[in-house]
Amino acid sequence: MKNIAIKLSLASLSILTFGGCSYSSDALFPSLIGVDSAQEVPVVNAEDVKSADIPELGTTNFQPLEISQGGNTGTFVGQKVVTFRNELAQLQESIRKHNEELQKIRASVINNALQYHKLIGTIEAKLQVGTTPGNPQMFGMLQGAQNNIQVMNANTIALNQLATRIASDAAMTNYLLDSIRAAYSVSGAVDEDHRQLRILENETNQTSILIGSLLQEVNSDAERQLQYIETARNYIVDLNSAIKSGSYGVSNVPLPGGSYNSPSATQFNVKSAHTSGSPLFTAKFNKANVKYQDGLKQAVSSAISRKPGVMFEVVAVSPANGNALSKNSAQNNATQIFQEMVEMGVGAERISLSSRTSPTANSAEVQIYVK
Repeated sequence: MKNIAIKLSLASLSILTFGGCSYSSDALFPSLIGVDSAQEVPVVNAEDVKSADIPELGTTNFQPLEISQGGNTGTFVGQKVVTFRNELAQLQESIRKHNEELQKIRASVINNALQYHKLIGTIEAKLQVGTTPGNPQMFGMLQGAQNNIQVMNANTIALNQLATRIASDAAMTNYLLDSIRAAYSVSGAVDEDHRQLRILENETNQTSILIGSLLQEVNSDAERQLQYIETARNYIVDLNSAIKSGSYGVSNVPLPGGSYNSPSATQFNVKSAHTSGSPLFTAKFNKANVKYQDGLKQAVSSAISRKPGVMFEVVAVSPANGNALSKNSAQNNATQIFQEMVEMGVGAERISLSSRTSPTANSAEVQIYVK
């Protein structure tokens, strides 16, 4: 607060000083087709969504203690006590406003998370039984979920801005506390002045602790929300692909010429541990329309040139904390790469398919190993 500059005499207060192909997402969300901008937002009750499905936010309601009152003794220090008390009152009013804004942001985050999961749940239920490829109603619901994530992202920005203002007030609170302590050494004070200074020092110290806790909780909320949003963005990308195909099961489309049918999801060998060694090639499907084909051709050709009889293992990798859709998305992409490798001339008998989860994966991946 700008008006908190304490103008004690320098002569009286000389002690007061300041003192493989890895693809990063270029866009926040995939481009969605068939979107209805007037898509109705569902009314959601908290009990409809599991608590694990919403961001884990703080719950503290920050309210400063009341400031003790006292009279002006008429001394120089007594006048400073009055000034200090007014400045502390202004700082506490700022805390109340910061707390009010924090609670509003939290309410908005939770409301949008509930709406997001309501829409996502509806989409998942429809995909489980199958729907028409590119269903515009499904894309409309996905757009609604995307809008919810965008609002939560705006709330994260608001939290960061709030944290900046709180940090400024925290610095001014510490400055005020130093000024109060320095006033003890000013000559010409009466006992009542020091009594009131001790009360103010205690109340300012409590205010400093409170505002520090407020700042910590705001920063924690912002960090948790960022993680939540990143997971939701990746999931929207997977859902976008699933809606285009009308389901999120692994495709069984035959290869050209009908010489080989793609394996179903149950034909993937589930790996209990990481494949040893580094992958020959990695494609991360963390956005729509990942361009991996050129890199795949180069990697496969290079491996065959070094060892003509090389065997390949195509591994569908999904996040360890993901759901069935993430797993199926990874397997779907692995099946597609399997087909493309066969089209390159690699015999199907030289390619094995497996799947695993990874704690470091943020989205569906396909890794290719040689053996």
